[in-house]
Amino acid sequence: MRDDGRGMRDDGRGTKDGGRGTKTMGGLTGIYKKYNWVLWGIFILFGIYLTSLYNFLLFHSLAELFSIVIAFGMFLIAWHSRRFIDNNYLLFLGIAYLFIGAIDTLHTLAYKGMGVFPEFDANLPTQLWIAARYTESLSLLIAPFFFKRRLNLHLVFTGYLLALVFLLGMIFYWRIFPDCFTEGYGLTLFKKVSEYIISLILLASIILLIRKRNEFERPVLVWVIWSIVTTIISELAFTFYISVYGLSNLIGHLFKIVSFYLIYKAIIETGLTKPYALLWRDLALSEKKLKEERDRAQSYLDVAGVIFLVLGLDQRVILINKKGCDVLGYKEEDIIGKNWFEQFLPGKFREEIKAIFSKLQNNGKVSWEYVEYPVLTKSGEERIIAWHNTLLKDESGKLVASLSSGEDVTERKGVEEEKERLIKDLKEALENIKTLRGMLPICSSCKKIRTDKGYWTQIETYIRQRADVEFSHGICPECFKKLYPDEKLK
Repeated sequence: MRDDGRGMRDDGRGTKDGGRGTKTMGGLTGIYKKYNWVLWGIFILFGIYLTSLYNFLLFHSLAELFSIVIAFGMFLIAWHSRRFIDNNYLLFLGIAYLFIGAIDTLHTLAYKGMGVFPEFDANLPTQLWIAARYTESLSLLIAPFFFKRRLNLHLVFTGYLLALVFLLGMIFYWRIFPDCFTEGYGLTLFKKVSEYIISLILLASIILLIRKRNEFERPVLVWVIWSIVTTIISELAFTFYISVYGLSNLIGHLFKIVSFYLIYKAIIETGLTKPYALLWRDLALSEKKLKEERDRAQSYLDVAGVIFLVLGLDQRVILINKKGCDVLGYKEEDIIGKNWFEQFLPGKFREEIKAIFSKLQNNGKVSWEYVEYPVLTKSGEERIIAWHNTLLKDESGKLVASLSSGEDVTERKGVEEEKERLIKDLKEALENIKTLRGMLPICSSCKKIRTDKGYWTQIETYIRQRADVEFSHGICPECFKKLYPDEKLK
């Protein structure tokens, strides 16, 4: 039993070991999927290197053809996606690499041993190489400036075309382009200095890319920078060779292959297999910036002391600021999307205001710039709001929404009504006082007063009706003696 038990324990250990093995295989598979492009790159590079052992001219042709295909591929990707993206960096580089690829094609055809230009020696392909690398380095330096600038395609095409014609004219027609290679001597001073200048220009382009790093997806940025770095190494390698079939020439072309392979990874493969990561990245950035601008605008509206309200044509609330929420007593999410007139207006005003709003949609002539109407709060209280309104239209002039700013004038209206009541009471009092001060028609005998309607009334009654006074009756001493001569006044 113990042996069986041990056997079972051994089987358990075996199962654990099998689990570990599965995890190991899974880990290796994950690493392969992540870095298989490196293995394929090494495989391609080694394969092209092997051709150099057989025939250097074949090696050179394959190396240049590899970079030419990628250069033209960059142009095709950028050109056919220009209507869908706002990435002028990619579009500018695509156009640039079209002309760089054209010069590299001529460089390949002019290489010693190809026999396409028999009247020229090894100086011609070296001149074309320098022309292509100056074009490439300057393009990489200028491209970052077009991230946020409008690109005039006709102007860029015309500029590159004129530059190409001018360079080819200097090399093939006028033959005034500085010599770059001398048979039996090697590279000229101009060629060596040019390679260092090109390397410095490329280094400056890396610095610009790092400053503009927020415009890139991180993997794309890393690949582009490493592509430029390997291009610099390639340029430095090309400062040492004496023979066009020499070792440093071989190394330089190998690094050029690596450089263009990284460009392929950064732009072409990403553009084909992950178009949303590259071609639609600017759309995501635009949405993010739009949200930031909207949040910033909302923060400005929230600190305002008045209500800001945007209504769509369907009478639903599109936007309301913090002041509006405070007055209504609702949270913003409880207001947005609700029908403004049905939810937040008292019933007795609802149809009237809705009718005005409907006439606006039909271009009716109604007064809408300033209007006062009450709103219904969450607690059921009515608050009087003074609204200043304007209509929002699109580029074609079509009405799309209504923007209103409203001030809560409930307390002010109460004060104004109380003020009007007091003024009315004061006017009535002044009118009464004026009547008592006027000419009174009074009987000289009985002392009755004639009213405005012609009736005679006691003076006490007349005054009591027109002034806030009451009469108490007594008798003066003189009248007492006349009326009661036998009595003594006590």
